[in-house]
Parts: sequence; C-alpha cells; structure tokens
Amino acid sequence: MTAAVDTAARPLRHQSFLIWFAAIAGGLAIHIALWPYSEPPWIFSDFYKAYWVAGEHLWNGGLGAGYPFTVKGNWSNLPILAWPFALLVPLGREAAGWTYLGIGICVTLAAWALLVRLSGLRGTMAALLLFLFLVNGPLLNSLREGNSTHFVLLIMIAGVWAWQEKHDFLAGFAFGICAAIKPLLALIGIYFLVRRRWGVVAGGATSIGIAVLLSLAVFGVQGNLLWYDEAVKPYLGHAVAAFNVQSIDGFLIRLSTGAGELLYWGPIEPSPLHKIARHVSFLVLLGGFGWLMWRAERARLISPQTGAGVTGHDLLQFSMVLILSMLLSPAAWTHYYLVFILPLGLYLGGRLPMPDDAVTRWLFWIGYVLSALPVVMPAMDPESELPRGLAAEIAARTLVSAWMFGAILMLAAFARGAWLASRSGENPAESARA
Repeated sequence: MTAAVDTAARPLRHQSFLIWFAAIAGGLAIHIALWPYSEPPWIFSDFYKAYWVAGEHLWNGGLGAGYPFTVKGNWSNLPILAWPFALLVPLGREAAGWTYLGIGICVTLAAWALLVRLSGLRGTMAALLLFLFLVNGPLLNSLREGNSTHFVLLIMIAGVWAWQEKHDFLAGFAFGICAAIKPLLALIGIYFLVRRRWGVVAGGATSIGIAVLLSLAVFGVQGNLLWYDEAVKPYLGHAVAAFNVQSIDGFLIRLSTGAGELLYWGPIEPSPLHKIARHVSFLVLLGGFGWLMWRAERARLISPQTGAGVTGHDLLQFSMVLILSMLLSPAAWTHYYLVFILPLGLYLGGRLPMPDDAVTRWLFWIGYVLSALPVVMPAMDPESELPRGLAAEIAARTLVSAWMFGAILMLAAFARGAWLASRSGENPAESARA
C-alpha cells in the first residue's frame, strides 16, 4: 500500500479501538443512509423476480420441473444454478428475501476477513478495508438487489488464496464457479490458458463441466438450448443502453441513445460506427495487455509453470483481467464492480508491484472511488417519467458511465505499474524505496 496512507495512520495506531469504532460506525452510518436511495427502487427485486420464482417453480415441480421457470429475460444463469434457491421456498416469500440478505451479509464479512489475510493487512489498514466494504456502492446495490455477485467475490478471493498456496487445481475450480455464475468472468480462464497454467485451467474446466453436465442431466438439451437462446444469444454482438450497464458497449450505445433508453434492458443493434469503436477499443485493450504479459514473462517476472507460486506480478495481471472482463462484456451490471474490492485489498496490502508515486495514487484512487460510487440514479423508477432536456442528455452520455471511467483509470494505474516493472525487471515500488 502507499506510504502516504501508512504514514498518516501511524500516529493513530495506539488508538486502535477508536479507529475500529470510527470505521464500523462511520461505514454503517453511510451504508444505512444510502440504503433507501440505492437502486433498485424495490428491495430484493432480482431475488424476487428471478431467484425466488425459479426456486418456487423447482420446489413445486421437483426433478420433473423444466426450463423456463420465470418470465423471459428474468433468469440469466445456467438453469442448474436455480436449485439452491428452492431451499428457501419453505420460509415463505418475504422471509426468504431477508434470509438471503442475512446470508449475503455473512458471506460479505467472510470475504472481508479472507481478503485481510490474503493481503496481509493489520490494524488500521484492516479497519480501512472494512470501512471501504461498507461504503462500496456496487456492493450495496448487490445486497439490495438480492443478487449473487457478493457470493462471487468470496469465491474469487478463496480462489486467489488457493492459487497463492500453490493449489492450482482448487484455485481454478473456484474461478470456474465464478465464471459459471457470472459468465463474463470466463476471461479469467482464457488468461490462465494463455499463461499455460494448466492446473488452474483444469480446475476451471472441471467446475464448469460439472455445472454444464448437471444442467443437461436435469433440464435436458432442449431446456438448456432454450436458456441459451433467451439469456445469452440475444446479447452477443449487441449492446444494452440501461443506466446500470457499465461496459464499453454500454457507454458507446448511450452515446447514440442518450437518456431515452436508460430504462431499457433489452439488446440493441449497434450502428456501424459503434462496431468500429468497439473493435478498436477491444484491440487496444487486449493487445496492450497481451504485450504487457509478454514483457513480464520475458523479464521472468511471471512463470508459466503449474505450482510455481504467485508473485506480485501475477496478482497485478489478475487484477487487470478482472477490469478487462467488465469493460469488454456486452452487459457488465453495476453490481459486478464490487469485485474490484479484491484488487483494492491487494493494493492496500502492498501486494501489487506498483510505484508509490503521485501518478499511481491519483489514477488508482480516483478510479476506485468512481467505480465504487453509490448506485443512486435520479428518477430511475420505471413508473416515472425520465428527466429530459440538455442536462439529462449530457449526463446520459457521460456521468451515467462513471463506474466504467473509474475502471479505465484503475486499469491505467495497473498497466503503468506493469510496464515500469517489465522495463526495470523488478518491483517499481521496491526501486522507489531503494
């Protein structure tokens, strides 16, 4: 982590109780204050329209229940992933929603505790990370939606922990579960495939393979093909203009649609100019990342060997892959951005080989703050009229994409650190302190 924060916190370390009290009380106060205003307008909307309906369908129908089990467009996960929600049905609709929230809070606290250990944080810095958990806008959005992204965060941190402990297969298994729940994270698997980390690749292929085979066994080929046609195929090559889509495609499509489609969650055929901008952006991002990977391996900063352990450069590249998975997806929802808490913890713990200079601090912290903004959008109630006028049109093309701009700034900070490291062949943070 940067020396600036560490130095500022040093005089307060003897007052650990006050620091922890301030972190918890302040974080909870902000979290609770934002809760009524954060999207969505109706609490647990994702849970009730998708998870609860699917679970109820399966609970009543048993193993004979087929797909679809919700209104078209409401269920997006692999069909087999609906079965765990059937266990909540005996509780009743309202109790199930609050129980799911309670489980989610426990999972979030477990993610914080594991990330503290993974990053080597102590005292003040662990308290700071807890505060940043509590005030993270996408995390609050996921909890209020009743979504599953915060579960993915815990599994992903566990995967990095296993990778660090040289359990490549277990790490890949965890990453595969993440990709099965959130398919855009399949880019992680592609990254390890290019890196030739075969143990991680095998673990990921195993968990995804198990999920697919179970889904085929329970719902049949036709049920899964119907799911693909409804939940995956319509979005390939298309874009979604809704305000909570924070990807390059979402930004580009809003440049043309403006405020008019901020509440439309269906796929839109992009213009030829949009397609050109998309391909150029993807080429620059993926090409630049590939070049940095090549330089890092050439400088022997990373190793392709299974069980070789994890270096700071490995963690830096993994953090970049997380950001790229969001930017390159057709529809990266705002709550997906809570996974940036993982690279945040690594940065605070000094686990990323980045220079401790003003450029890094400005890029990273401005980027992270933007990516962690509360998901509070004025007049976003679907039953209300959207704001109109010049200000609304400008905001739809700029401010609405704040989370995506934050991701780009964080990526720039990480790319700069990777470039400096590959140029010198060492950790730029260590070089700066020498």
